[in-house]
Amino acid sequence: MDNTTHTFLVSRVNPVPVPEPRPAHLPPDADMIATIRLSTAPRPEDAPLARVCASRAAERSGSRAPAPPFWIHHGLDGSLWCSVRPVAPDVYEVCSADGSSAARVERRGARILPWPRRVRWSARFTGSPRSVTGQVGTWCAWLFYVVTAPIWLLFALCMMVFSLFDGTADDNTFRSPARTRWRTAGAGTVLDYRGISRTYRYVAPSLDIRVAYALAVLRTWDRED
Repeated sequence: MDNTTHTFLVSRVNPVPVPEPRPAHLPPDADMIATIRLSTAPRPEDAPLARVCASRAAERSGSRAPAPPFWIHHGLDGSLWCSVRPVAPDVYEVCSADGSSAARVERRGARILPWPRRVRWSARFTGSPRSVTGQVGTWCAWLFYVVTAPIWLLFALCMMVFSLFDGTADDNTFRSPARTRWRTAGAGTVLDYRGISRTYRYVAPSLDIRVAYALAVLRTWDRED
């Protein structure tokens, strides 16, 4: 487990069956569905930092359905680091390899009325008053997004019309601000997600690396909806 400061990314992969002998904690239909790699990893075939496994039967049925239970394994030896399971709407339990609770992650949705608020991802550690909280998008980015939205909307409509004649299928979606900085009292930013590069910078040692990876997987899946 890499407990040093590093930058990583979460990449979805085509589901790959977990090789035999299958670990006892995984369901029979478990597949590897994502990897966690250093952003500077030299080659795709090199071993990742971690592998993410989930059951095919628990695949999400919609964009607002909860993320399915998943397991994060060591990239080299395949040992279990932690598991993550939904326990309530937008609430997830992060458990250690021995099954004990390490933290509880909560996603609070955005809204416009009665006053605007951003999506918030937070994690509270079991048996400790400490917590980390990250708001999706900075206020400056959201202000710029709202002010320039009519221009980007017009651009997207023009590109859509052009694609009808050109036959291309490019994604011209105008995405909302995504940068998320998780902060904790006394340590500042401990995990920083940059939406443009889609990378996470983990700052040791103020955040449990298992919780950091769990937050990153959940945040990545939420962005892809």
